[in-house]
Amino acid sequence: MDVGIRNTLLGIAAFISIILGLLIASLVIPRPMSSDEAEQIGWYHFDQPREINDFVMVDHDGKEVGLSVFRGQWSLVFFGFTTCPDICPTTLSVLNESVKKLDSPPQVVMITVDPERDSPQKLRGYVPAFNALFRGFTGSFDQTVSLAEQMNIAFGKIPGPEPGTYTMDHTASIVLIDPYGRYAGFIKAPHRPEHITKVLRSL
Repeated sequence: MDVGIRNTLLGIAAFISIILGLLIASLVIPRPMSSDEAEQIGWYHFDQPREINDFVMVDHDGKEVGLSVFRGQWSLVFFGFTTCPDICPTTLSVLNESVKKLDSPPQVVMITVDPERDSPQKLRGYVPAFNALFRGFTGSFDQTVSLAEQMNIAFGKIPGPEPGTYTMDHTASIVLIDPYGRYAGFIKAPHRPEHITKVLRSL
């Protein structure tokens, strides 16, 4: 084969390899989300993740958990309660739809804002009903307040119609914890599966 033709063919092959490599990279490597895109779907990502103080809680199986439970993988954290009439079941359902679309789903945790009524047993009958891998945490009221405040979550009791009854009001944001156990950002409500999936694929 003529040397010139061979060099031309090698050049074409190298060019094709570069194009294919760029195409594969564009499909595999997450594309950073623009600030406009993030704002449209309610995603607020901190330039510098925030440290979270260690804590002691109990999961729905009665096992003690602390900050280390958030290390090693991304985690989505939602603060809710088992007798929540609408926001909590809706959000957990949306989270279930979101993580089912991912090859490597994050850990999903619901921390109860009603530790007075939400025992581990009650959480075990509620949280995994949305997804068997979802986890429910409960702890002391003071510990819950401390953790919630660090994640910009507010909650409080709302008196019910009958004496001694109450419900809970709470922020409906979904908190993202990075694999180092740091508060990385949050997604504001209302939540949609495609928005949560888009955020997770951009990380």
